[in-house]
Amino acid sequence: MTSYEINPDLELWIPVPRSFPEADWETAEQWAEDLAEVAIPGDPELRKTYRDLALEVAANQAADADHTLWYSPEDGHAMGTAHLVIEDDDDELSLEELAAPDHDSLAPAQTEEFDSTVFGRILQSTSVISLDLPTEDETVMLPAIGHVRTVGRSRGLVFILEAFDSDLSNLALMMDPMVQLLDTVTIDDSE
Repeated sequence: MTSYEINPDLELWIPVPRSFPEADWETAEQWAEDLAEVAIPGDPELRKTYRDLALEVAANQAADADHTLWYSPEDGHAMGTAHLVIEDDDDELSLEELAAPDHDSLAPAQTEEFDSTVFGRILQSTSVISLDLPTEDETVMLPAIGHVRTVGRSRGLVFILEAFDSDLSNLALMMDPMVQLLDTVTIDDSE
């Protein structure tokens, strides 16, 4: 059996418990409150805002994700959420196919390759999704949403780290840290 461990840079990424009760917290509210107290010790109003954001992140996790990580750098320059899915690798799809978006992109999807000490190589794709909301008399165009998918495969596992955000500048700031996060994975198949 293959096992893995993720070692995020805690100055950039906050692991979000998948459910509550969790080891140290009975509720999401307790988790968010503890997190806000550590992150924003001196400003009660800003701490409340941070707590509310943490609660929103905890409540809006992708159902199929194995891990949710909140991009919340200590300097506060951006915030976003990434969802990590780990799947058994059936080798039917190439890494390029795994990195390709599952949707049509408004702009041509872009893919970049990175060297990786864990995976050999990591691919990251970027795309833009348009959501149409049909109504009885017309279709309403919602704002575009950016999508970043970062993928690596090793030892029979595929790691897919994804982020969606309507603020494209947030996604741009998350792209390099997403590659770095994926490269912190350690995989052990000695069992």
